[in-house]
Amino acid sequence: MVDSDKSQTTDHIQEVGKQSQTFLPGWSLLVFALAVFMIFLFQKGTPVDQAFANAMTMLAVGASLGVYGIWFFWRGPAGSGLKRLVLWGGIVCLVLCFSLIRINGVTGQLLFDWNWRWEGVADEKLLGIVGEIVPGDVDLNSVNDRLDYSGFLGKDRHPYVEADWIADPSADNVVELWRREIGAGWSAFASVAGFGVTMEQRGKQEIVSCYDLDSGEIRWAHVREFRHETLLGGVGPRATPTVFKGEVYTLGPDGKLMCLAGKTGKLRWQQDVLAYVNSSPEQDSTVVSWGRSSSPLVVGDLVIVPAGGPQSGPFVSLLAFNRKNGDLVWQGGAEQVSFASPTLLMINREPQVVVVNESSVAGHELNTGKQIWKQPWEGSSTSSANNSQPFLAGENQVFVAKGYGQGSLLFAVDGEKTSEIWRNPSVARTKYTNAVLIDGKIYSLSDGILECANLSTGERIWKKGRFNHGQLLMVGDLILIQSEEGELHFIRPKQNGFKTVYQVQALEDRCWATMTLYDNKLILRNSEEVVCYQVPVVR
Repeated sequence: MVDSDKSQTTDHIQEVGKQSQTFLPGWSLLVFALAVFMIFLFQKGTPVDQAFANAMTMLAVGASLGVYGIWFFWRGPAGSGLKRLVLWGGIVCLVLCFSLIRINGVTGQLLFDWNWRWEGVADEKLLGIVGEIVPGDVDLNSVNDRLDYSGFLGKDRHPYVEADWIADPSADNVVELWRREIGAGWSAFASVAGFGVTMEQRGKQEIVSCYDLDSGEIRWAHVREFRHETLLGGVGPRATPTVFKGEVYTLGPDGKLMCLAGKTGKLRWQQDVLAYVNSSPEQDSTVVSWGRSSSPLVVGDLVIVPAGGPQSGPFVSLLAFNRKNGDLVWQGGAEQVSFASPTLLMINREPQVVVVNESSVAGHELNTGKQIWKQPWEGSSTSSANNSQPFLAGENQVFVAKGYGQGSLLFAVDGEKTSEIWRNPSVARTKYTNAVLIDGKIYSLSDGILECANLSTGERIWKKGRFNHGQLLMVGDLILIQSEEGELHFIRPKQNGFKTVYQVQALEDRCWATMTLYDNKLILRNSEEVVCYQVPVVR
């Protein structure tokens, strides 16, 4: 009996020994199968956000490989020589990766944007902009405001341009007029009277530059020594200038508000927005993680910008300055800033400055800045940020949208009170983009996919075509989409989807800046290049 027990014990030890010789034990197959299941669940299910799904996918892959790696080095069957080889081989691979590859940032889906280190940083390779200036007369006073696109998303801050297409876009009539390198940044072009003004980063210099839209030549540039750069947000300024009555108003990512002469680019006045709220660029970077992106709103003699404040507060929602001399006129509200821009909406036939804050939407009196109403709208300017513009959807109804799984909201304003009409977390998840309203339908890039929804009910009508986190502009009856990868699509929406009329690879690399349409000139840019097309449209 004793001999039998010893024999069974020996057999068991031998069996364990046999199991320990395999490089893929049964439990590891279960771990990898679980990882594959989780990846399928995140990617093929209905994720809260595609970036979140990608992050969870990377986590699942990393965790499963990590568990296997711990087992391999601690209990695995490999000899010490092989283990040392694998360990040092892995270290060498990591060192080579960090030595040869530069991570420039991430896409809207949280995928790495990289290049080889020897290729350098695009904006740092550009020569100083002063040497590129071609002198010429500049007049930014509007000649025909129907043709202008004077600021972020146009004069109404809504991505719609009233126009007529004289022919369907095609390779014959979508003509490239000019193309050139540009400094880094996500500022769009404010275009008036044949000139376009934008902001860009070249090395350590932040630049406001004026381009001739006929030739692409730089007419003037205003330079200041400052560089903004974050891993997730990229390099350079992100707010779009505003052109008003011949002058240019800009807001830098560090809160520097400037008024420049439209003819020359010379500084007329400057204000430090952060100083008014007892903050600094260092403090601001902890509460507004990717730099200030709000474009100045100019109404009459007022220049209005969000203010915010340090992490501990107190906060100021908005500051209004005299556009002629830069003096402070009023301040209003007590909210932290988001990445959206203030806009003027006629609510119940009264002009109100409406702003999407870090965690609310609010309306303010134009002349005093007094906050009239506030609607909760969850968000954080360090994570699930509010970026998209609100728009008026009726005499007293306001629509707002965002990404990060929150979707969209339509609410009514009645004096100092607001009431929700509908809320849908699955519709118009705009993230970096803006929705457009036309004929009772809301069109948006919902987590990167073109979507049409019913304004009255908030229900989705259709959702098709992936363009990732690019930009959308509706011109007449066509939707223009610049994908995040730089493809320009001319799309005709239909009852159950859309038809692509024409498409062209306009740019390469990440494209987050909004498009600009001046007259029949369509201007697109990213952080390395700008291109201008002539399109068959009449405004």
